[in-house]
Amino acid sequence: MNHLIAAREYLQANNELRAKIEIDSALMISPRHAMANAMMGDLMNSRGELLKALMSYDKAILANPNEAELYIKRAKLHTKLNNHLSYVINDYDKAIELAPANKDYLIKKANYLAHSVGSDSSKPDFSLAAATISQAISFNKKDAELYYLRSQYLFGDGQNLAALADINKAIVYSSANDKYLAQRGYINFMISNYRAAYADYSRALMVNQSKAKYYEFRGHANYNLEKYVDAYEDYSKAIDLIISDIATSNSRITNASPLNKQLRGILLYRGMSLVQDNRPYDGCDDFERAYQMGESKARNYMRKYCN
Repeated sequence: MNHLIAAREYLQANNELRAKIEIDSALMISPRHAMANAMMGDLMNSRGELLKALMSYDKAILANPNEAELYIKRAKLHTKLNNHLSYVINDYDKAIELAPANKDYLIKKANYLAHSVGSDSSKPDFSLAAATISQAISFNKKDAELYYLRSQYLFGDGQNLAALADINKAIVYSSANDKYLAQRGYINFMISNYRAAYADYSRALMVNQSKAKYYEFRGHANYNLEKYVDAYEDYSKAIDLIISDIATSNSRITNASPLNKQLRGILLYRGMSLVQDNRPYDGCDDFERAYQMGESKARNYMRKYCN
């Protein structure tokens, strides 16, 4: 234990070399020591030596098969290594079996399911992800975040009404959360309930005016409600926020950058709001900007409206 205590101190001081020496010494004394192998796994993982980390976690689990956190660590490592989905799920399931009321474990498993494609499917398993969050809700019946997460997964599974019911519950338990309001706005928008979407995004913006996405989707709602001047104003605010983000970013913005893609997409919509407001030539400026930023669809808009 003295070696492991010293190893922790070295890790806190970012001295991985000395930490490894101490862990190696502990393993020389007790090769099957669960904590020593787990610490070696953590160290190898942080150094990018993933296969060595996996071997260490395997040894730690053999020494202490009832430690749920070890299975979580190995599940995350299997994910990094792009190992088969079954390895990851088996480890999450074992951790949950050992700690069935641990909300974080259930959320991690659901998140993995919602972002991974199985060998027998072309899309993530949103249904099982939602079922996993249902387990967490059974222990936390008034947890707004859990209803928000299940709403996302139900929506991904095409269960729109159930998703809307869950996000409504989340808002009941946390009425001033802009993320929840925006999620309900998105669902309402996607089911063509544009007035409700507008109201939800407006409420979200009352809480947080720094999200370009909120202005963008309120703009979409206004556009579909044929309120083209209001749509133009919302798109303009979204564009200003994205340009501000680009200006403060330390990385080079390329055509493939998410901010670039978002910006040029909104430029197309803003241009179309001007076209619909009988100002096609003003819209042409936005189409041109979008095209220069790499938006190939902008060429079609230019041919149609800018001759």
